[in-house]
Amino acid sequence: MTSAFTMLRPLVLASGSPRRRAFLEGVGLCFDVLPASCPEPRPLPGEDPRAYASRCAEAKARFVLGSLSSRTDRPAVLSADTIVILREGKNASILGKPRDRNDAVAMLSRLSGRTHEVVTSCCLAMDDYMEAFDDMTEVTFAPWPSSVLEAYADSGDPLDKAGSYGIQDGGAFLVSGLRGSWSTVVGLPLNIVLERLLKAGVLRLNDSSRELS
Repeated sequence: MTSAFTMLRPLVLASGSPRRRAFLEGVGLCFDVLPASCPEPRPLPGEDPRAYASRCAEAKARFVLGSLSSRTDRPAVLSADTIVILREGKNASILGKPRDRNDAVAMLSRLSGRTHEVVTSCCLAMDDYMEAFDDMTEVTFAPWPSSVLEAYADSGDPLDKAGSYGIQDGGAFLVSGLRGSWSTVVGLPLNIVLERLLKAGVLRLNDSSRELS
């Protein structure tokens, strides 16, 4: 496909997520995939959920960039971490991937008929440069009965997803409203990522794209 962008330096995606990979491929970017194999940090007592997501993304970017230190082509590393936040009064719970089917049902029951936040935090790292950024989208679930939530959990779709649902997959029917970026909920705030890659000199717009702007 013809892309609006030209790569100015190699890009490494520090994630094995097929959804993040598809977003970058969809705009014609060339990149390598090297998931971070470092242990994921745990939330600190009283830590703000968005700060925690940012810390996770930075840890992944640092780890992968360090593993590429022998490369002479100076790659840029892009990492991402997505969390689901349910706020109940003054308390904020981070809902990660469920342990099993029953845990998935419990999470979905908490989200049913309520609005929660999905935050995707990213980190772009190269040479001595590191920048973390994030985006938040509010998602509202319809008040589905427990029988529906259990049937969805039985499908297996929730088991590898934060918050126990995938808006891009079988869980789309759960959602009655969304305020913000759909791609952020899926796992990568694509518009912001492209802005940062252009600003950092990882990409440039092709001449024909500039003429159209």
